[in-house]
Amino acid sequence: MLAVTDIAATTDISITTAIIRVGLAALLGSLIGAERQHHGRSAGFRTQLLVALGSAVAMVVSLQFGQHYGQAPAELSSIRVDPARVAYGVMTGVGFLGAGAVIRYGVNVRGLTTAASLWCTAAVGLAAGFGMYEVATATTLLVVFTLLVLPKLDKLIPSRQYKSLVIEARSGQGITIDSLTDLLCSRNVKIVDVDYRHDFQLARETFTLHVALLPRAKADDVLTIAADLPELISLTIH
Repeated sequence: MLAVTDIAATTDISITTAIIRVGLAALLGSLIGAERQHHGRSAGFRTQLLVALGSAVAMVVSLQFGQHYGQAPAELSSIRVDPARVAYGVMTGVGFLGAGAVIRYGVNVRGLTTAASLWCTAAVGLAAGFGMYEVATATTLLVVFTLLVLPKLDKLIPSRQYKSLVIEARSGQGITIDSLTDLLCSRNVKIVDVDYRHDFQLARETFTLHVALLPRAKADDVLTIAADLPELISLTIH
């Protein structure tokens, strides 16, 4: 196991210093959380604050352990404290917390940005707990800038939208995967995956299409294929 670093072994963290570090972490975490709360995200003000606070406390306690046990000669103590291991543990634990913010919605996944913000908030708390005030503050400003400003730029970048299209029609009307592909391609829509179900008792066919809308396509354009599908029972897009 790695021995404690010289910084942790020679630096005595007073109660006042520890409180300042923890308080700064809570403040910086609340700034990130305020932005998430404003946009109605699941991991909002309190969650982000608590993540930063807990990360800072874990780092401060780890440094205190290192300072206390690191002063003893190696031949007199079997305890070796590595503060870096606490950082590894915190970031791993926050990864599980961030997984709870990720939601699968149809063919899309939501919550990745919130999960990433939790990970950054934990890193900010660790930096503040270690006494890297400038780094923690600068990182917080960059995170807030990313969450507030970059979404506006993101809208200007052409991207694909992914939707699920459910088509239900009567059997024997000549609707095939190839015909659906041609109809959708004419509307700048690409089929990614297809699920097919045939109900022989009700004489109905159900096509579940996972499609990608190219930058020029709109969701409303997909609905116009209904006019070209005979004996259509229902058409759902989500």
